[in-house]
Amino acid sequence: MVESGVGYRQKWRERRRQVRLRRVPVVVAVLVAVVALATWMVERRLPQFGAVAWAQGDGSDGAPRIGLGAKVLVVVWEQGTVQAHDAVTGRPLWRQPFSRAHELISPPAVGADCVVFGSTDCNVRCVDLKTGLERWHYSTQALVRSTPLIVGDRVLVGDDGGRLYALSVKDGKHLWAYPALAYADRRPILGGAAVAGPVVVCGSCDRTAFGLELATGKRLWRRRIGSPIIARTTAVGGKAYVAAEGGEAVCLQAATGEVVWRFPVPGLVRSPILVAHGCAYVSDTDRGVWCLNAATGTLLWRHELRGRPTTSAVAQGGRLYVGVSSGTVEALDASTGRSAWHWQADAKPLRELLLDAGLLYCTTNTGRVFAVRVARG
Repeated sequence: MVESGVGYRQKWRERRRQVRLRRVPVVVAVLVAVVALATWMVERRLPQFGAVAWAQGDGSDGAPRIGLGAKVLVVVWEQGTVQAHDAVTGRPLWRQPFSRAHELISPPAVGADCVVFGSTDCNVRCVDLKTGLERWHYSTQALVRSTPLIVGDRVLVGDDGGRLYALSVKDGKHLWAYPALAYADRRPILGGAAVAGPVVVCGSCDRTAFGLELATGKRLWRRRIGSPIIARTTAVGGKAYVAAEGGEAVCLQAATGEVVWRFPVPGLVRSPILVAHGCAYVSDTDRGVWCLNAATGTLLWRHELRGRPTTSAVAQGGRLYVGVSSGTVEALDASTGRSAWHWQADAKPLRELLLDAGLLYCTTNTGRVFAVRVARG
């Protein structure tokens, strides 16, 4: 006997009701899980990537340059003030004014208990990390724009006269200079030195890189590079990585100056070469980030940025970060170059990017300093 239309509809409605009833426990479980996850996130206060943790500066002190120590971020303001902040909260720890007649244009080097920076008054200064009080100053023969490097008991810093100085961290005593102080001035050292064991490697605007004995300053080698070197040198694993402004990344043996590999890029290279994860990352003004095998110089990938790179690059936790002229800091997958996310600043990011404990520190051309939350790695 053929089932009537009315009976069929009643059975269909009954089956739908049973299906909905069976779904109720699943829906309830999902809702409970969502509520539990939201509660856990509130309790843990998980950071939102790209959210600003804190910011400082209004442009009145000029351009900032930053250095990072143990839980302390030091800001050297162009118009003559040095300030320290708690790196996590941004709370000011101290503020020390110097003469506004001269500009502080050197990024600070932060040691275990001191901060070292240069100035247009041709002085290298060392201040106490806890108080900001000056410990000593040393007069060079030219203004200092390069990044100092604290290595053990000494400071290495270059000046616009083309000399690299080694000074005592304790009292600023002159240990050695290269070339010797009696030599005529040369082209500036604008970047900074790196140390590979007993060897100091540094680049200069005179289109050369050179290696010195760390203990004595004796020259071990000098290598002609195709264009001026304005970025800080990087040293990792016995090799030195030099960024030639004219558009070339060069890897040298730190002990001998022998060229390991060269890699040309189409734009200018004005930022240090970052070496991490076995890779050498090179940013050029043609909006490119190039990832090379650090040992061989083989190209692994290239990523086109949203604008011209305007900061150094940093890497942590599988991410590569670089600021660009469009006003963003881009986060890339360090192994593939794919965009992961980006943070939009209020202005163009400049100079140093620093990274530690889930915070990315960035300065802008409006005279501000930002601490931005990122993933821990």
